[in-house]
Amino acid sequence: MRALEYIVPAEYDGRKLLHFLRGGAGCSYSLVRSLKTRPDGILRNGAPVRTIDRVAEGDRIRVQVYETAQDIEPQELPVPVLYEDADVAVFNKPSGMACHPAKKLRLGTLANVFAARYPDERCHILNRLDRDTTGAVLVAKNAFAAAKLSGQVRKVYLAGVSGRLDPPEGAVDAPIGQPDRTNPRRCVCPEGQRAVTGYRVLEVYPGFCAAACTLGTGRTHQIRVHMAYLGHPLVGDALYGGEGLLIGRQALHCARLVFARPSDGQEVQVQAPLPEDMQILFGKTDFSY
Repeated sequence: MRALEYIVPAEYDGRKLLHFLRGGAGCSYSLVRSLKTRPDGILRNGAPVRTIDRVAEGDRIRVQVYETAQDIEPQELPVPVLYEDADVAVFNKPSGMACHPAKKLRLGTLANVFAARYPDERCHILNRLDRDTTGAVLVAKNAFAAAKLSGQVRKVYLAGVSGRLDPPEGAVDAPIGQPDRTNPRRCVCPEGQRAVTGYRVLEVYPGFCAAACTLGTGRTHQIRVHMAYLGHPLVGDALYGGEGLLIGRQALHCARLVFARPSDGQEVQVQAPLPEDMQILFGKTDFSY
C-alpha cells in the first residue's frame, strides 16, 4: 500500500473532490475509480469522503493506493539500481536482458529482478528497452506513479552510428510500421505510426560516429529504424544492416532519464554509466550531452 497526503490549496476551495484528485493531485481516472472501491481509499481529515463532495482550502486529503503484486517469479540478479524513492526505481539494465517475461521466457528479465527486490510492489516499466540495449529503465512501484509519469519521461540515448551523419544535428520525422507481424524488423512506411527522433553528433571516429538521440515518440526499435533509414544503421545492429566487427550488439545505451518525482514534482535526473563494450567502442567512459 502507498499512502499519499495532500493539503487542498485555495484554488480548489468549494470544488468537488474529484476535480482536485484529477487536477492538483494528478491522479488518473482509473486510479480514482479504484480508490472508490475501498472505504478507506480516500479520506478527508481522517474520514471517508465521496469524490462528488466539496472540499475546502486546508482540507487534508489522504489517498491509499492498494495494488497486488504481479505473479512474476522473483529472481536475484546483479542489476544496479541507479535511483529509488517510495514510488519509482531506476535500474541500469545490462545487454541480453529482456524487460518483461514472455511465453517462452519466464526468468532472467528485469521484471523478475524487480519482483525479488520489491516483493510487495507492482512492476510498471515506463521505458522498455530492447533486450540488447543497455541503460536506464524507470519502473513505477504503484499505479499512482505510473499514471503520473506516463509519457512524461525525457530520455537521452547514446548511439554508435555507422558512417558520419550529415548534417551533424537534426531530426527524423518518418512513420514506423511492422509490415510482417511474424518478423521483428520494423521499417519506415506510409501506413506506420508517426515517429520523431532527434540526433546530435558528439564525436567522429573512423567509419562511425557517436550521437546523442532523443525521442519525440516511443515506437519499437525507433532509433534503430530511423538511423537505418538515413543510411547509417547502428554499429553492431545486424537486424538493420549494421556492421558487427566492433561490438557484438547494437551500440545503443539509454544514458539519461529526466522526470518529475511523483510525490512532489521535483525534477530528477539519472545518468547510467556506459557499459564496458561501449567504453571500448568509443575509447572513453563518458560524453557530455
